[in-house]
Amino acid sequence: MVLTMQPILTSEPPEGSEWRYEVKYDGFRCLLRIDESGVTLTSRNGQTLTNQFPEITAFAARCFQHMKDRFPITLDGELVYLINPYRADFEHLQIRGRLKRTEAIESTADRRPCRFLAFDLLVLEGAGTVSLPYVKRKRALSKLFKEANLPACPHHLAEEAIQYIPEHTDFDALWDKVVRHDGEGIVAKRASSGWAENKRSPDWQKYKHMKTAHVLLTGFNPKNGYVTTSVLKDGTVVPIASVSHGMQAEEKNAVRTIMETHGKKLPNGEYTLEPSICMTVQYLTILQDTLREVSFVSFQFEMDWTECTYQQLILRSKTLPPKLQFTSLDKIVFKKREKTKADFLSYMVKMSDFLMPFLKDRAVTVIRYPHGAPGESFFQKNKPDYTPDFVSSVFDGSHEHIVCSSIPSLLWLANQLALEFHVPFQTVHSERPAEIVIDLDPPSRNDFPMAVEAAHVLKQLFDSFSITSFPKLSGNKGIQLYIPLSPEAFTYEETRAFTMLIADYCVRTRPDLFTTERFIKNRNGRLYLDYLQHAEGKTIIAPYSTRGNELGTVAAPLYWSEVNSSLTPDDYTIDTVVNRVRTEGDPFYDFYRNPQDGPLSIVLEQIKRKS
Repeated sequence: MVLTMQPILTSEPPEGSEWRYEVKYDGFRCLLRIDESGVTLTSRNGQTLTNQFPEITAFAARCFQHMKDRFPITLDGELVYLINPYRADFEHLQIRGRLKRTEAIESTADRRPCRFLAFDLLVLEGAGTVSLPYVKRKRALSKLFKEANLPACPHHLAEEAIQYIPEHTDFDALWDKVVRHDGEGIVAKRASSGWAENKRSPDWQKYKHMKTAHVLLTGFNPKNGYVTTSVLKDGTVVPIASVSHGMQAEEKNAVRTIMETHGKKLPNGEYTLEPSICMTVQYLTILQDTLREVSFVSFQFEMDWTECTYQQLILRSKTLPPKLQFTSLDKIVFKKREKTKADFLSYMVKMSDFLMPFLKDRAVTVIRYPHGAPGESFFQKNKPDYTPDFVSSVFDGSHEHIVCSSIPSLLWLANQLALEFHVPFQTVHSERPAEIVIDLDPPSRNDFPMAVEAAHVLKQLFDSFSITSFPKLSGNKGIQLYIPLSPEAFTYEETRAFTMLIADYCVRTRPDLFTTERFIKNRNGRLYLDYLQHAEGKTIIAPYSTRGNELGTVAAPLYWSEVNSSLTPDDYTIDTVVNRVRTEGDPFYDFYRNPQDGPLSIVLEQIKRKS
């Protein structure tokens, strides 16, 4: 049973004054109903999701409780896990949808909350609005959201669990944003259209942001005409998708002939084929190493089958400018792990959603390792003359810094074997810090347990101030503690007063553990608390950046529960961090939502009174 109006798929988006455009998000289509009896969340197929997503229903009950004169209300929208304002992660949403235990659902909802993005209003004050023109329904929905004090457009950093999807009149401008943010696509809606239940209508048309990949022809099912495609991963041929859509009769007949002539017929009637023939396919996203919404594009008979690799698939999974070409992919970068440049670039692609927020609008300094790590390296602060035009920069009076504000910029630097990304504490738009970072530096890697102990000493102190802190591995031998701030809230002079207070307290109460002595020879085996590092012009390794060592370790954010005696920096590598974020979430998910301006202001006021 389908409850919702559905768009038709188009290969050419409609244009003209009669059309409006909305961002399409990759999620669960749902109806949200609010009335005197409570809140219900129902999928487009009639499945009740009310208990599955308590963060949505509980928020709806709260935010509309003062608007009972508007009940009943029914909203049409998309249930999503937002990554950025234009993109949602379907994989996490699918995992959420499978949870059954109440405890697991509530824990995940708290750690990685989903959002309901409303794009249509179907019932208001108990009266149906479906016969009204689209533009009038949008106007009424926008007004309702203003009254409820809800966001006027989706944003992953907004705390509100219900947000509004606005309409746009310029397709090209919106498409550019969707592509740059790796979104799913756009839905075009006729301005005069009504809303029809259980109908797929040409009044709504979806245009998707598809990717292309090279794959191997490795199987065929003559009963349904589906072709099995695969890629080469770690020396093994692994299935990646089943394809039928897009193939014409003559192409399916060609596959049948190839299989009957060169393939191996299995007892179930299907065929397998040793890797030899390449194909180009189009797909929407990669879900658990499987392509979604796949269609055939063409055969690539001239292509060497060994080029159809998993790394190639990942590197082509982002829309990149033609000028960006990846080179020397077989070069060993992290020698002890035998990880290649292709492995490193794949890590950067997969982690770009988590790394980019800490690079965006920052004057980045990178450390490049032309021959891999460890090895010869150099700092790069200035933008080289050969930098492509899609990489932006900012001049600070002495250096023309690269501003790594896009995935193409990130991957261009990664292709230059920039293994470390260091960022200042302020953005290019401010002279004030956007965070405080306390660097805990033990004497050696073997002394890492000292950093764990020191982190808990500081956490106890921060907790006494009601300050929330976020721990992160340095990626080498230490731990760094972050305190988020609003970008214009404090001066460096003020944050220096705070870091000096922290340093003084630690050295005074635990002189056996802490020192602020800059000269290594005078530290006498104690942990160096570098409070001087937090200053204008100084930099810190960015969260999720790799480090230039042969292990391929990562400056990985942590949950406080993980900062214990079993914590080992060597366990956080380009292999493990990707899977960790996929299964455990991002410990810094709430970082930019959680500025500690209030409690820090109270501490600074106390410092001023005593000085």
